[in-house]
Amino acid sequence: MRTGSVNNRLWFKIKLIFSLLMVWYSLQAYSGFTNAWGSIVSASQSGWFVDMNRFSSSAHGSIKCEDCHGPMAGAGKSHPDPKVKDFLRIETKKNFDYQSCKKCHKNSYERFLSGEHAKALIKEQETGVMSKTGPAPICGDCHSAHYSVSHLSHAEINKAMTTTCGSCHPSQMKSYLANYHGKTAVNLGFDKSASCTDCHGAHHCTSLKEKETALKSCRRCHPDAQPQFADIIIHDSKTDLDNKSDSKKTGLKTVHALSLISLIFIVMVLAFFYSHSFLLMLRKIHEKLRKHT
Repeated sequence: MRTGSVNNRLWFKIKLIFSLLMVWYSLQAYSGFTNAWGSIVSASQSGWFVDMNRFSSSAHGSIKCEDCHGPMAGAGKSHPDPKVKDFLRIETKKNFDYQSCKKCHKNSYERFLSGEHAKALIKEQETGVMSKTGPAPICGDCHSAHYSVSHLSHAEINKAMTTTCGSCHPSQMKSYLANYHGKTAVNLGFDKSASCTDCHGAHHCTSLKEKETALKSCRRCHPDAQPQFADIIIHDSKTDLDNKSDSKKTGLKTVHALSLISLIFIVMVLAFFYSHSFLLMLRKIHEKLRKHT
C-alpha cells in the first residue's frame, strides 16, 4: 500500500509539472503571437491621440512630428484647430496627405501608384462609388505610422499581414488560412511559406485573374511550374465569384459540386453503418430477451 501511494504521488507531481509547463509554453507562444500581430494590425488604431511610449519604440520613433505633418501652426490656424466645427471628428487616415510618405519611401509609394489599390482609389475619387470590398485602401489602412515596428521576421510579418489584408478581404483570408500556404505560414510560423504579398505584391498590388500573371507569381517559389499550375484554386470562396475569371468560375463550380457530392456520400455511408449497427444491437437485445422468456 505504501509503495502504491508513493507511486501515485510521484505520478501526480509529474502530471502537475507537465501541466504547468504546458500552460507556461502556451502563454509564451500566445504572447509572441499577439506581439507579432499587434505590430502591424495597429494600423487601425490611428487617431488624434498618440501613445508616445509606443511611438518612441516604433519604426518612426526617431522622426519628428513636423517631418510628416508639416508645421503644426501657421496662417493663424493651429493643428488641430479647436474652432473648426468638426474638431477631432475627421477621420485621421483620410485627412492626412500620404504624399509625405514619398520623402522616405519613394519606391514603395511609386509601386503603390501603379497597383490595383491606387486604381481603385482613383476610380472612387472620380465616381464617388466605393468598390465591393469597401473604401480604397491608402497607406494608413495597412501601416500604422505611429506604432508599427521594424525588423520583424518574415514569419511574424506573415501572421500580422493576414489580418491586415483580411480586414478588406475576409473571404480570401478564410480560404488562405484553410490552404497549405496559410496553415504553414500562420499556424506553424514557417518563414518560407507564401504570404499575401508573396503572390500579390506588397505595394504594387497585383490582381491574379489572368493566367499568365498568376503563373509569374507562382514561379517565384515554383520556378519549374507549368502553365496548368496556375489553374490551382487558392481562394475557393463563392462570395466574390463575379470577380473571378471565367476559367476560375468553372473550376470553382466543379470543386464545390464535387465537395457536395462527397459530403452526401459520406453522410449516406455513415447513416448506413450506424443504421446497421443499431439494427444489429436491437437483434441481440431481442435474442437475449427471448432466452430469458
